[in-house]
Amino acid sequence: MVESERSKSKSIPSFKDLSDSPIHTILTKESRQKESPEPLSNKIPPSSRPRKKTSIHQTLMNKLGLANEMAHAVAILDYQLQWVDKGVEYLTDNKDFCVVGVIGGQGVGKSTIASMLAGARPTGARRSYMFWPQSRDVRENGVNQTYGVYMAVSTERFIFLDTQPLMSHSLLDNIMYGDRSFMSEHLSPDTQIDIQSLQMMTFLMSVCHVLVVISDWSVDPMLPSMLKTAEMLKPPPLDSNSRDEHLPHVVFVYNFSDRSDFSQQEEHKSTLKLLMKHSKLVPKDPLVYWLPDNKLPIRGATPPPPQYLQYQGHASFQHCFEQLRNKVFSLPRGSLTSHPLTEKTWFHMAARVWDSLQKSQQLIEYGRLLQT
Repeated sequence: MVESERSKSKSIPSFKDLSDSPIHTILTKESRQKESPEPLSNKIPPSSRPRKKTSIHQTLMNKLGLANEMAHAVAILDYQLQWVDKGVEYLTDNKDFCVVGVIGGQGVGKSTIASMLAGARPTGARRSYMFWPQSRDVRENGVNQTYGVYMAVSTERFIFLDTQPLMSHSLLDNIMYGDRSFMSEHLSPDTQIDIQSLQMMTFLMSVCHVLVVISDWSVDPMLPSMLKTAEMLKPPPLDSNSRDEHLPHVVFVYNFSDRSDFSQQEEHKSTLKLLMKHSKLVPKDPLVYWLPDNKLPIRGATPPPPQYLQYQGHASFQHCFEQLRNKVFSLPRGSLTSHPLTEKTWFHMAARVWDSLQKSQQLIEYGRLLQT
């Protein structure tokens, strides 16, 4: 009996033993958050934090001094037509390059064609395009998508320039009721749009090897007339040693052409020759291409009827565009100046050309002449 009591007393821990033993507590969700240690990244100063790992391809490009890869076009002329130097980050010291400028009216497909020339597929998603095409809201509101000039560089070292529309009523509305001023306040808004369009044309003539002029109907007398006026107002070359005046190869593109336009190609060419008479921009046999409407299938829609798949009187959009793209890429690249240029020196030369056009008294005097 005494032994059993002694065994019980030994099995029961004393108060001293309880105080020395560890106390086990149950951690709730709130207590875990309070007692959790502060992340190490918060204690390390931003300057000494480890940088994100870059890809092997990007590291190699940085060591070789190559330009950054471009996913979308960047602005070289902003909303107020001021020069932006960010585009030089995507250029290299390569001398074998070609500059292609795209110009035309509002809603004629300039950005879409420029993106396809840069490598986008005609059936690809529009969000993958280098230049943003007109969205549905922009098209329904009657405004333009592009302001200023945007630049994109392809892997083949082709530099593409997409400009704001010529003679745009949306830009006229911005000048009349918005905060967008241009050149001289003494010129009326409609005259400012005329001078602005001529300035864009003259700029592309001075810095491009190839100039693609896009229209949405075949006989457009406004564009040939503006081309000849811009040729007349084109400033002399900045290089004093240059004797020959640089003129780009002009390629005319008639977008959204129907069957009647394809059947009258020779008549359209003869009309264009007559409109561009006495101009050095267009040779005896002008470069003219017709593009049909690029009708893309809608997701979830029913299959097209059999008559849609039949011959429509012209080739497909893909076939017509491949002919245009091959011609643009195969044109000879004339020298822009008397000495060879790299991509970066071309960019700085283009900035000086634009600065000279902004200060051109010849354009201002021509604008005053239009108002009389």
